[in-house]
Amino acid sequence: MKRLGVILIALALVFGWTARISAADSFTEELQKLASENAKGYLGPFVTVFGTSMNSGLYHTAKPHGILGFDISIKITGVAVSDDDKVFDFLLPGTVPVNVPGQGSMNLNANLLYPNRKTPTLFGENVTTVFAATEDGLAAALAAAGMSASDIDLLRTSGQLTTLTGSIPQITCPVKGTDLPGAGIVMPQVSLGLPFKTEVLGRYAPETDIDKIGKFSFWGFGIKHSISQWIPIPLLGFDITGQYAMQKLEIKGGDVSTANLESNHTALNLQVSRRFNLLIITVTPYAGIGMESSDLSVSYTVTDSGDPLLDGSTIALDMDGKNKGRMTAGLRLGLLGIITVNADYSMGKYDAYSVGVGLTLR
Repeated sequence: MKRLGVILIALALVFGWTARISAADSFTEELQKLASENAKGYLGPFVTVFGTSMNSGLYHTAKPHGILGFDISIKITGVAVSDDDKVFDFLLPGTVPVNVPGQGSMNLNANLLYPNRKTPTLFGENVTTVFAATEDGLAAALAAAGMSASDIDLLRTSGQLTTLTGSIPQITCPVKGTDLPGAGIVMPQVSLGLPFKTEVLGRYAPETDIDKIGKFSFWGFGIKHSISQWIPIPLLGFDITGQYAMQKLEIKGGDVSTANLESNHTALNLQVSRRFNLLIITVTPYAGIGMESSDLSVSYTVTDSGDPLLDGSTIALDMDGKNKGRMTAGLRLGLLGIITVNADYSMGKYDAYSVGVGLTLR
């Protein structure tokens, strides 16, 4: 399976350590096979997991830079996906005609007829799922269509229910997962000190063409301000700050994809840290609590869905992530006053991990 070769600049920013999207089976191509409700099931975990990762790594100390002080760092963040978020219940549209002994042709509810419809989300296995009717599903569908319980029992005891179930064709799910273990980002981050113990932060990736995916672009901005300076009591060397950040990512359809995605993320954090000087090394434990949000807007034209009535239709949907708040704890090490290394762990809807390395001038 062909792997994408431009992970660092583009998809690494989106999926980080998940270089498993194939050129033949990109998630935008898979997305185009789905109607809106199934698209929400397929993409649902992505909004929250990716949003959690995007809002990670935004700080490594609560102390703002002095005026024109700065740091340049590389941030790597990642969020693992739970097994529950690797599958969803695929919704089958409409009914299936079935010739029932003694009843003739009956249009039966497809979702009742095929009760086992677990299929991969974006993070699921890259396998083809086949749905098969079951005897219990057929019995439930017959009952919903108005057939009496006694007639259904007669079909069951005579063995006709088993025979009838075997005659109902299987349905192949039009989408597969991408075998992604989670979502993450690898990106440059720059912070600059301003007057009044205020600091601004920037993240950026220029528009880049990615084979089978489309045009990818990303930017982020944040501002941090010292709260410590307004507290009229000794803080014993602790720094307290507040930070607000917003980030935006866009993917515009490429040669084989009509899918356009826009993802927005915000974070509001209260941070605290304490620096300890140990000869040429500084140790800075830091912690934070915050609120965050993420959303995704996507539009695309359905293709290869297996439903000629659906193919060619345009789908547009908006989704909100379930990531609402987090607590973070981390540690930063400084060497020679200019080199920094940090790592932290965040607890929220999904747990997140972040590491960074950079150069600083405070």
